[in-house]
Amino acid sequence: MKKLPLFLSSCLLSFTMVGCTSLQSTPLQPVSGKVVTSEAIIAYFAPDAGEEECACGSTMDKGYSLTPVENGYFRKLLGRDQEGRFLLQDFYQSNGQPQTSPFWVKDPKGLNSFDGKYTDGDVIGYYDNGQIEFKEHYKDYMLQGKSELYYKNGQLNMVTEYADDVEVGETKTYYSNGQLASLENKLDEEHKTHKLWYSTGKQAVDLIVDPYDFSILSGKAWDQQGNIIEDEDERQKVIDNIYEQLDTTKN
Repeated sequence: MKKLPLFLSSCLLSFTMVGCTSLQSTPLQPVSGKVVTSEAIIAYFAPDAGEEECACGSTMDKGYSLTPVENGYFRKLLGRDQEGRFLLQDFYQSNGQPQTSPFWVKDPKGLNSFDGKYTDGDVIGYYDNGQIEFKEHYKDYMLQGKSELYYKNGQLNMVTEYADDVEVGETKTYYSNGQLASLENKLDEEHKTHKLWYSTGKQAVDLIVDPYDFSILSGKAWDQQGNIIEDEDERQKVIDNIYEQLDTTKN
């Protein structure tokens, strides 16, 4: 299962059926000689697994494969419950380590998709070194409650609260050293506060932004010596540099 963090001003914090007919069951696929397992491997995914539109109007994962993909993932079907839900778990193709905890899926479309929305309940994602990458909870195809993202060193990166797939309350991000990096809070439908700090703990930015396109409506920025930054291009450089440091794919 892929989790892509999305960040303001740069980058913030799928299971669909293959083809266009109703999915009744998933046939077993050939297992790589490097994989030893007693459970059925039901799908393989490329490293860039995502979604693309099918010609018939449905969706199918761009990265889905019938055979193992180098540096990709494979999925095992662990069982089913009395409600008919499927218990799945994803693994790294390179070393066989878990990419997720076991997670439940109700919709058969989710068997061959890498989209987390098909998850029913809690799921934990892992880096290939075994460290936790994310924790999420889904219900009715939507994120609900607290969502957490982590750096590869185990340090918390971002905490967001969701209600029906919409961010509510505060969103906090942290540097890999544990220092608070940003604090976001939606004021109303047209305004959102956004504050940033340098890794030293000094405040860098205090803004009011549009919650939809993230355009800056008003605010101030400071350099690391505490001097006000008047130039908009220089202010943007500060913002971009901070979010570059918060990118979990590089830390």
